[in-house]
Amino acid sequence: MTTQQASGRIAELSAELRRLNRLYYIENQSAVADAEYDRMLAELQELERDFPELALPDSPTKTVGAPPRSSFAAVEHYQPMLSLESKVEFEVVADLFKRLEQAGRKDAELLAQPKIDGLSVELVYRQGLFSIGSTRGDGAVGEDITPNLRTLADIPAHLPGAPERVVVRGEVYMDREGFLELNRGLVERGGEGFANPRNAAAGSLRQMDPTVTATRPLRFFPFELSNADELGMASDREAMGRLVDWGFPAYPDDQKLGRGEDFIKEFHAAYDQRRDELIFEIDGVVIKVNDLPLRREMGARSRTPRWAVAWKFPPRQEQTQVRDVVVQVGRTGKLTPVALMMPVDVGGVTVSRATLHNFEIVKNLDVRIGDTVRIVRAGDVIPKVVEVVKKGEPRGDLLVPPANCPVCGTPVEQAQKVVRHTKKGTEREVGANHICPNHIACPAQIKGALQHYSSRGAMDIEGLGEKRVVQLMDQGLLTDLLSLYRLSGHREDLEGLEGWGELSTDNLLKSIEATRGAPLARLLCALGIPNVGEATARDLANDLGSYQKVTQATEDELVAVSGVGREVAAAIMKFFGREQSRHMADALAAEVSPAEVQGAGRKKNLPWEGKSVVFTGALEGLSREDAAEMVRSLGGKVSSSVSKKTSMVVAGADPGSKADKARELGVEMIGLNEFRRRVAQAGGMAATAPAAPEPDDGPGPLFALREE
Repeated sequence: MTTQQASGRIAELSAELRRLNRLYYIENQSAVADAEYDRMLAELQELERDFPELALPDSPTKTVGAPPRSSFAAVEHYQPMLSLESKVEFEVVADLFKRLEQAGRKDAELLAQPKIDGLSVELVYRQGLFSIGSTRGDGAVGEDITPNLRTLADIPAHLPGAPERVVVRGEVYMDREGFLELNRGLVERGGEGFANPRNAAAGSLRQMDPTVTATRPLRFFPFELSNADELGMASDREAMGRLVDWGFPAYPDDQKLGRGEDFIKEFHAAYDQRRDELIFEIDGVVIKVNDLPLRREMGARSRTPRWAVAWKFPPRQEQTQVRDVVVQVGRTGKLTPVALMMPVDVGGVTVSRATLHNFEIVKNLDVRIGDTVRIVRAGDVIPKVVEVVKKGEPRGDLLVPPANCPVCGTPVEQAQKVVRHTKKGTEREVGANHICPNHIACPAQIKGALQHYSSRGAMDIEGLGEKRVVQLMDQGLLTDLLSLYRLSGHREDLEGLEGWGELSTDNLLKSIEATRGAPLARLLCALGIPNVGEATARDLANDLGSYQKVTQATEDELVAVSGVGREVAAAIMKFFGREQSRHMADALAAEVSPAEVQGAGRKKNLPWEGKSVVFTGALEGLSREDAAEMVRSLGGKVSSSVSKKTSMVVAGADPGSKADKARELGVEMIGLNEFRRRVAQAGGMAATAPAAPEPDDGPGPLFALREE
């Protein structure tokens, strides 16, 4: 594989994994099976090992979850909330034992438990009182959902006899009976039921109104006492016992201590057999090292601990007959063949359609109308055809890729096939997807385009989440991106919709109006140009200065922009060279009239050039994005972790482990007001919010800003 091919595949995989993370962790949607997600992540990890110079700073291989929603306050975790390495194959357990052997503890005691799939949260208790609760978020920063968590009976408000600080992590879940009862009620009221208990739990916990959460049948169990070390505990089992003593519920089923591979295999097999008898859904078992000092010794990777794994169950399988095969255009423009089948029960769920992923798979499976096929619910969520077990008589024609998008008629493009080298030295082709490239004007992709255009990193239109986008599209009030700027003429229609009123309508229209005159970088990001995210959009704006110059730039002019290579330049030119997308982009630019960048392309010699700034704690009166923009306006960069190269740490209220790391390394730490003063002194972007009072126990002495 050439470096150019690897670069393209890394960008493609990274973008798709970030999308799937946001859907799963923020939107409560399972868009692909766990096995497919794991396959893509493994491919990206392998490419980054082979081409380390191409690894992106924010690669999904180094991060967990997705950035928190802007509608919830941000909460920095006590320490990063990592994910678990998980596979269907026993290989994941064998790797754990290899790591134990390397540590000289192959016979270490292990704690095994069934894997209940819910929403992971962190609870912080101060002097025995429940202080704050948050979601996983991106692993470092989560969403403040304290009022919602207070409605759960399983979460005690007070821990009798607890020390000054207790940090608990656990899983919010919904059992089978509660899930069925909730879905039955939603459907009877004309709503849409949840796809699975995990999505139901996550959606219920992220309600903006805690009284809604209180009506949902949510349960909680703790799986970790995060600061057990500082409380003098030696084992996970001891820590779990202490939590039960404080009033937390015990694990809802069996937890066993044991040693060796045979113990794990027997535990896994037992739960695979009895999974349908349990009162809750499980998709595997979790194996953890019980000894806490050994956990510290084994450590963690960037996104997973080295002392725990999840061994998943094989997907469930059934057979049925294919009645039709159709092409579906997804919100990203991907054309996906879908098999429509005779309804069949798979693991208690009636399945009548299954994805075929892409046309190469259709060809390899040779699946046609009338065939009897074997299907699985991969990850117990997404139905998938795995093989033809009996050919139909007569057989239908093989489905082939359409030349044009079946929705908007735009000529279809096939993603470039690249060759990936495997560990065994073999090669295989990947990336055989067919795409409708009309991303911002194809009706099938409008929903996704509207959500992206409105997102915080793009035009930041508050009050236009997925549910409202769907509602407005169903009412015919939103038909494309341009229709956003026509909503002001439909005020009465908006106010009359369910869940709307004068205030919510007014807030949305003001937020849309506020996009006029927005920075050029926001518009470029909002257009959804392939491979152009926030950073690249900012580079384009700073170097070229105006919308017209970006759209008219030659390939050489684009490549001359910092952060833009040949592949990104080609994607930009293709986007603006396509009639449909160029027409929509020009119309949006005319509505927005983006602010041009003065002095674009000139070397600015900015005062914080080469500085690296880290934020920790709650930044009162200032969003993280605004704080980052203040740093970038002076030429600096924002980092998520503290190292010897960090220039300074800005500490807000209740700073987390980053403050401890800064003290350990001797990195300068300042308060929020001092940060604002320095930005103003250096001539940077002004903050819109008033300064906040500094905490009495400020972060420490102030020193001159250091060069990296």
